[in-house]
Amino acid sequence: MKEKKDSNNEETPLAAWFLGPKAEHSNIWSEIINYIFNDYIHWRRNYFPEDKVAVSRDKRREHEKWFDKLNSEIDILVNQLKAHYPFHSPRYIAHMLSEQSLPSVVGYFAGMLYNPNNVTDEAAPITVKLELETGKMISEMLGYDIETSWSHLTSGGTLANLETIWVSRISTFVPLIIKDYCIKNKYDFRIKTPNGANKKIIEIEDINLLHIKPNESIFMSRKLAQYLIQDLNKKETIIEDINKHFLESPFNGKKFGYDFVNKKLDIKYVIFVSEAAHYCFNKICNIIGIGEDSVKLIPVDSKFRMDMAKLKSALWNLQPNEIPLAVVGIVGTTEEGAIDPIHEIKNLRSEFELKKNRSFWFHIDAAWGGYLRSMLKTPELSLNYDSKGYDEIFEKYTSISNIEEIIKFYDSEIKIDWKNPVLFNSILAMKESDSITIDPHKLGYIPYPAGVICFKNGLVTELITQKAQYISDEKGGMKNIDEPLNITAVGPYIIEGSKPGAAAAATYLAHKTIPLNNEGHGKIIRTSLLNTQKLFIYLSQHKKYFQKIEEEIYNSFNWDDACFSFTPLYQPDSNLICYIVQPYSWSNKKMIKKDCSLKYLNNLNESIYKKLSISNSGEKYKMPYSQEYFISRTRLTYEQYKYNSIKDLLKSLGISRESYKKHGLFVLRSTVMNPWHYTTSQKGEDYILNFTKHLHKVSKEVILDQNPTSKNIY
Repeated sequence: MKEKKDSNNEETPLAAWFLGPKAEHSNIWSEIINYIFNDYIHWRRNYFPEDKVAVSRDKRREHEKWFDKLNSEIDILVNQLKAHYPFHSPRYIAHMLSEQSLPSVVGYFAGMLYNPNNVTDEAAPITVKLELETGKMISEMLGYDIETSWSHLTSGGTLANLETIWVSRISTFVPLIIKDYCIKNKYDFRIKTPNGANKKIIEIEDINLLHIKPNESIFMSRKLAQYLIQDLNKKETIIEDINKHFLESPFNGKKFGYDFVNKKLDIKYVIFVSEAAHYCFNKICNIIGIGEDSVKLIPVDSKFRMDMAKLKSALWNLQPNEIPLAVVGIVGTTEEGAIDPIHEIKNLRSEFELKKNRSFWFHIDAAWGGYLRSMLKTPELSLNYDSKGYDEIFEKYTSISNIEEIIKFYDSEIKIDWKNPVLFNSILAMKESDSITIDPHKLGYIPYPAGVICFKNGLVTELITQKAQYISDEKGGMKNIDEPLNITAVGPYIIEGSKPGAAAAATYLAHKTIPLNNEGHGKIIRTSLLNTQKLFIYLSQHKKYFQKIEEEIYNSFNWDDACFSFTPLYQPDSNLICYIVQPYSWSNKKMIKKDCSLKYLNNLNESIYKKLSISNSGEKYKMPYSQEYFISRTRLTYEQYKYNSIKDLLKSLGISRESYKKHGLFVLRSTVMNPWHYTTSQKGEDYILNFTKHLHKVSKEVILDQNPTSKNIY
């Protein structure tokens, strides 16, 4: 099957975007990198060309001994690096790592030569602009309005998530500061409560002001200024007066700390995340001082998605003094790649506001799965995510344009029939959130470090400005309320200080040349999604073809020998799949699941994992060349996933509550994001099917090693 053509009737260039498993595009990469370096040399030589040469030819000859030593150390370094894992290879389906795209690598290389520091445009006159432009490209892909949103690069998802919780808490206290201002000046300024009522702010209890809609809080300063200038004919200096009050108000927790408010109102912060959330949220609550106990884990369902009924119950049963800083929906959980029902969280917030007169910051941790939205970035779907004709639209935009939709597994043709309403509606509803974390250094195929935090309302910058005269003239606070948002800096608004402009150059060039839409980056995403479904089919169908695989690997088959099969924990939402190897027995030439203890099952799968990975924890590195395939692993524990959350899975495996609580469940894990699986399959090398067979062989060896009494005729 040939690769499908795009709307311009040109062959898809997906294969051109990467170096290739065998460095097939090495010539063009070398040419581009040499061009960039030579251009940089010319720039140096022609910068004030009349300046004298600092290192003469005879001096340079004196340096030869040192360069000899450097070359020797380089040899040692590159030899050590050869023990690095082959992330580029289709054989690597372990962690969230793969190829890096050509434009991202050369963009990083070019930026690295100039070494810009994006904390200020005085140290990065070009790459600060590129970072802001990159933020707009990513915000647009995610569904935000690029005229009013604001995004910037971070070191990764952890810092991006920290920043959004930090901003959430700061914005929460804006109504208290403004109420304090109105009381002092006897103003009858009115605000909108979450249930839509219009009330004087001075008549609303302090505790209730902490539940105002995030967007209402962020806009509140400007609305107050407009009210005073337009309705009360106050002077233009009112903006300065409001900004001064913000700095002096005891409710300004950013300046004076939050102890005053906490003690006065006796409040407790809570953050709702699913049991599958990244561990960084505990770390974040520790860092900002509200304690890890503030993280409230919401149970997941059998597909590891947040249970909406449990979230609703938790919200409806909040105590009056409990302040929900944020509800975090996940698009691509770190362990399972699961996608929470984002559209349902959005609807639940609206119901919470209407019925409980309370709101919360809605954040999406899409560090892993945010780029899935490029697959659905089309004019047809840009306005309304509740589109009619769901099946037709979904099939149109999620059909994988460069991989066969019917796969052959021995004598059977299997159609990959994958309809996922949660994926479709959740990804398109991402624009309803207040902020989104996304990692270009994951499914963006960008070099590390490159995370991004996107805020729907860019006016948050007025609340978080940090003044530093040597990097910026930004004073913070409210600006001219009649002018549109115009953010030209990064450093004054972020948690980080120094940050690499090279990361901005890399991400900018990648997204400029591989557009973040269905016909660009979406092709990579569609390919990886369907290849993940292929792996799911191969694993789930393994039992059916056990005998044929045995005969192919060993040229024989024996009914008396031990048998086993693979059990995926779920059908994947994205590019991750978790599974276990289970022992079986033969009964009338049929495979029957064998009873075994959880301890044995865990030991079996952990042994298989060790056979499919390399531990370089010792002093001597082990070279990866002998390792045919690579996988990762995780462990489901009672501390993270309560028994009732995954009881259907555990019951199907014959695992009791007590056993699970004691041992947890060791799980094998594969990340299918390599862009070369289709191209190599067209050359007769189906690495996903070959991995399944290799997993079969390794599992057989481990089972026989653990059961030496089993008859081994091979």
